[in-house]
Amino acid sequence: MQKRDLIYEDFMEDRAIKMFKDDDLNYSVYVQVFTTDNLPFSPITGDKKHIFFDYDKAATDGVVISGVCGKEFNQATQRYEVTDHTYVVGKTVKQSLPEDRVLRLMKKAAHYIILELNKPVIMSTMKCRPHILNDLDRCTKLITDESVDLDDLSKETGIAKDILENYRKNPDLLKHASHDEIQELVAKYFDVFFNRNEIERFRFMMIKIIGAYLKENKGTAVAYNPAYELYRMCQEGDWHGLAKMEEIWRVMYASHE
Repeated sequence: MQKRDLIYEDFMEDRAIKMFKDDDLNYSVYVQVFTTDNLPFSPITGDKKHIFFDYDKAATDGVVISGVCGKEFNQATQRYEVTDHTYVVGKTVKQSLPEDRVLRLMKKAAHYIILELNKPVIMSTMKCRPHILNDLDRCTKLITDESVDLDDLSKETGIAKDILENYRKNPDLLKHASHDEIQELVAKYFDVFFNRNEIERFRFMMIKIIGAYLKENKGTAVAYNPAYELYRMCQEGDWHGLAKMEEIWRVMYASHE
């Protein structure tokens, strides 16, 4: 197997981005896929009849899209499914380019891939495409809320007040914020806009629903195992994770009303 070196790793719009080179100086970029995305394979049937992801639009002059890795075919449902390890993969057209040049090309390609993954696709059961907030949206909502005191926010997040003031004046600057700053602001977003007691009620509701589902699917690993991971998260009480789940739940529910 060809040896690969990781030369870049970061996040764009909540997605893990990884870039590699191998012994022959072939370069590749990996962009994480979410279950809510416009998938590179059909979210409806699992076949290629309804592919919404346009490989040509996602490609650039310097990087071609070579496929998807980490996708799993569910034998029970006969559909492809996304895991946390599903990535769209792009490869550079030319070999032996300077590494800084390659990184620029692949970052640009990652941007185009994300645009294509985010492309609105309205499912037949939905009245409209639900808008699910990403971490950048959450930070923008927090920082532009005038009721949020920037002195307090600075103390609680460790981010200098003058930086927060700049973000409030120009929220687009958040696109260049560090990963640590984004995570601090996202944590504060959930503290400000979500009620702990409501999340606790949501947690116990989820435990009850998932517990019943697990009993029904005890002998079917493909249905049992993912639900068990969710059940365990609810039991452990990661309240920020649960708040994010409730936020998505509400948006998806509203799209079907």
